[in-house]
Amino acid sequence: MKTLKKSAYLLLLCLAVVATSCKSDDDNNEEEEGGNGTELFTAKIDGANFAASTDFETLIGGSLTTSQNGMVLVAQGSTNDGDFINFSITEYNGVGTYTTGDDIMNPNGIQYGEVSGGATIWASNLATAALGTLRPGEINVTSQDETGAKGTFSFEGYNAQGMTTKNVTEGKFEVIFDN
Repeated sequence: MKTLKKSAYLLLLCLAVVATSCKSDDDNNEEEEGGNGTELFTAKIDGANFAASTDFETLIGGSLTTSQNGMVLVAQGSTNDGDFINFSITEYNGVGTYTTGDDIMNPNGIQYGEVSGGATIWASNLATAALGTLRPGEINVTSQDETGAKGTFSFEGYNAQGMTTKNVTEGKFEVIFDN
């Protein structure tokens, strides 16, 4: 009987420790600045859903670094099949809206790529700006702190090899900085 009481007491003690150490999910507040511990990269590619895999840390990521011209924000999301969306904002100045493919002097770029059957990339950058017929891309960084950034994006990407376009809409990203 003493062994049963000790076992029951030990079990209750363990349950109490587990119950008090569980963290509430209330920390994932949408209004929170920067990353909140989750990562995502989603969009619609010509109306079809794209969602980067969250299986491995390396499939979604971002970095905020310093260059000669100031800060650079880079982010990418990839599927398990290797398809990806990535962007780079040079001369990054924090929360705000940044364009791509609107001017040959604008170094910002965003692209969508498929790797199945050979690598094919649809881009919105300074080279596609020269065409003058594409809708410029837009990356809207809605929040950013020292740990990460989140926001939205859309663009019309151009593939010069096949002379085709892809419309990328309803893009959302939330990345934790790797650096």
